[in-house]
Amino acid sequence: METTGPSDMSDNPGVLDPVVVDEGDRCFFDHPLDHVPGMLLVAGVLDLVRARDPRWTQAAGGRLRLSMTFDRMCELGRPVWLRGEPVAACDGPAWQLTAVQDGATVCRATVGTAAPTGPAVPAGRAQTAVPGSAQTVVPGAACGARAPADPALVHRLRPENVLVGGLVRTERAAVLVPPPHHRLAGAGVHTPAALIESSRQLATMLGHTAHGRDTQAQMLWLSLNADLPIGLPAAVPLELRWEFAPARGARSVFAFTVADAASGERHGWCEIGVHTLSRAGYLKRRAAT
Repeated sequence: METTGPSDMSDNPGVLDPVVVDEGDRCFFDHPLDHVPGMLLVAGVLDLVRARDPRWTQAAGGRLRLSMTFDRMCELGRPVWLRGEPVAACDGPAWQLTAVQDGATVCRATVGTAAPTGPAVPAGRAQTAVPGSAQTVVPGAACGARAPADPALVHRLRPENVLVGGLVRTERAAVLVPPPHHRLAGAGVHTPAALIESSRQLATMLGHTAHGRDTQAQMLWLSLNADLPIGLPAAVPLELRWEFAPARGARSVFAFTVADAASGERHGWCEIGVHTLSRAGYLKRRAAT
């Protein structure tokens, strides 16, 4: 099977590239695994786009927008290919990619880069400009007023008389910059891949601490959506913020805001959807594949 490299971009806009799965890579294989980790597929997508559009993916002040869905687990010891092509976009290069193994789709991705357009907020949350300032307000986010409080808790009988939103518990975690020469490290900047991995780790931790999942539970990726900065200096202290949201059975969606830990300025967001299985349920599923 023939592959195209970065130098083929002008002659052949489509791609068919192998995903490198190195089980000796201590970043992705921090501990023994029986499958290819989802983060390795994410990094493969970002690496491919960076190789083909370096001017955009390395431009300070730009943005990376990524949407992925995960159809099935990716197995070790079998070739994995990324195939796709550029797609039309109004604000910068964009690609639609599919990871394929044994002729079946493992995951799908749409990824693009763009010039800065102001603070990013999660899709579905309208932005409201504050007169006379450069700030952007996300309605309901600051005060948690997306749903009214329980009338019984505020001693009201009629719902129309409830004038306060339900309490919102916000969790915060510092973003740690990878050490030099780490697989996800950048040249003095926060890389989108490292921010996604930070978000993945926080989602894993919250599955245990906020949703009460057993420490042996296995979280399988369902989706990933993100709008993240490109070239943001690593000296900017970042943190991830999460407003508590209950799990829906075995499924959870963790929506994180990426913010300046000192000023509170928003720099982006990352949303991860997962399906959690008990250790026994995971082993049963693996045995059936």
